[in-house]
Amino acid sequence: AAIAHRVFVYTSGYIVTVMLFAIVIRRIGAQIETVALLQLFGLTVLLAVTAVAAVLYRKQVAAYILAPSPEEKGPPSFGKQSFASIWHFFALLYLAIFWYVVAKTVVAQATTSSARGAFLISFFILPIWLLADQVLQWLVKYTMLSLKLYEESSTSPPNAEGDKGSEQPNGMALFVKVKFYARLVLIFAIGLWVASLWGYTIPLVSSLSGVIFNALTIMAAALLFWKFVNSWIERKINETVPQDAETKEDSDDEWGNAATRGRAYTLLPIIRSFIASILVVMVVLIILSSMGVDIGPLLAGAGVVGLAVGFGAQKVVSDIFSGIFYLLDDAFRVGEYLTAGAISGTVESISLRNVMLRHHRGMLQIIPHSKLGTITNYMRGGIIEKFSLDFAYDADIDKVRKVIKRVGLDMLDDPELGPGFLRPLRSQGVSSITNSVMTIRVKFTAKPGTQFTIRREAFKRITAMLQAKGIQYAHKKVIVDLPEHIVNQMDAAQVQKIAQSAGAAAREIMDEEEKIKLQQLAQPKPGA
Repeated sequence: AAIAHRVFVYTSGYIVTVMLFAIVIRRIGAQIETVALLQLFGLTVLLAVTAVAAVLYRKQVAAYILAPSPEEKGPPSFGKQSFASIWHFFALLYLAIFWYVVAKTVVAQATTSSARGAFLISFFILPIWLLADQVLQWLVKYTMLSLKLYEESSTSPPNAEGDKGSEQPNGMALFVKVKFYARLVLIFAIGLWVASLWGYTIPLVSSLSGVIFNALTIMAAALLFWKFVNSWIERKINETVPQDAETKEDSDDEWGNAATRGRAYTLLPIIRSFIASILVVMVVLIILSSMGVDIGPLLAGAGVVGLAVGFGAQKVVSDIFSGIFYLLDDAFRVGEYLTAGAISGTVESISLRNVMLRHHRGMLQIIPHSKLGTITNYMRGGIIEKFSLDFAYDADIDKVRKVIKRVGLDMLDDPELGPGFLRPLRSQGVSSITNSVMTIRVKFTAKPGTQFTIRREAFKRITAMLQAKGIQYAHKKVIVDLPEHIVNQMDAAQVQKIAQSAGAAAREIMDEEEKIKLQQLAQPKPGA
């Protein structure tokens, strides 16, 4: 790098000095032939020094040519080794041809700006090629990465036999081949470009170099824009991923273990796909236009085809527009639990047409957006959970209420359960009194998805504390009340027999009622 820097500085200084000296002597009255001979002499000295430098630094340049790129494994190929050993002969041949072309045209065009531009470009053709080659390699690499034809991880060889990286050499070999042929095309285009600067053109073929450069410029600009947009979207998506996404994988959630994502995580991948599609279409049309193809009929034809597709695929259009409005309204996001009609599940992914819902039992449900209809989103706001506790008539209501309140305070202080509460666990008092029990209602408000764990833990802690206080839940029992005068006329055995018969009859009635309730629950609901 230091040698290249010195050579560039000294060469540029020498060229500027010769050009300024030629301008000065022309302004003070020198003949045009004298100026041309002076420029030709300066050119000869410059090319001679360049030829000497090529011979002196041939080993350093050969080492640079043989230096392996990151994706190349093993020793250099035979062609590369051969070119590295004789590259300076090609350089000397180029300098000789360059001197002949300049000497032929310098007399007639010594003072024209086009000749000076052609000279500078021709002399600095190597740095220009190096820069263009780096841009081309970057373009090939990230184009293949975007098309999933090559992965950067494929540059490392597989560690063992049977490793899943066995397919990686195919992608790497394709990348090396594409880069090699793209470099050949670039060399051919640069050669035609330099020849056209000196007036040597080949019909049809010479214009091909301009098309190649235009295509490379357009693709490089499009790829730069895509890398910027894609990196920004990736950064925004990573910012929306919750920090506890990994810890939720181990949680016991009856809605599934999917982590709730932000709105950006839901919208940005769809926006990225839309931008990629538009960018590809625009690049193709611009390249075709630069090649001289009239894209007006193409655009008109695309409009007609789009109109025909719109009429013929109204269902698809309905799905797409329904999904767009669902997303604009922020009706649901990835990771949220929904109920749409008879379908429930966690949103796993969203496409332009469908939403993928993962059922809590593991099934993946794919629903078009137009079929969703009314949506119930369980993940917005808190979930109010209520459950009932049955006690005997003689239970102390104040003691039960204090036990529930104490359990609620303890659960709030729990480092695992506390963050899941929006409102604490509390008693709502006696909600009903039936034939055999007194029912007390308990209520709490929790963050979506945490109510299942909190409810199970609440049952466990309330039961343990009630037992410690000597309070038992109500059991089913039958009370047989006989008139006193009848009891006085019977002995204890007869009274016991009557009580057992009445209890058995009451038990049969209660069992029949439970059986009817179970049958009603087992019947499918309308629309289910």
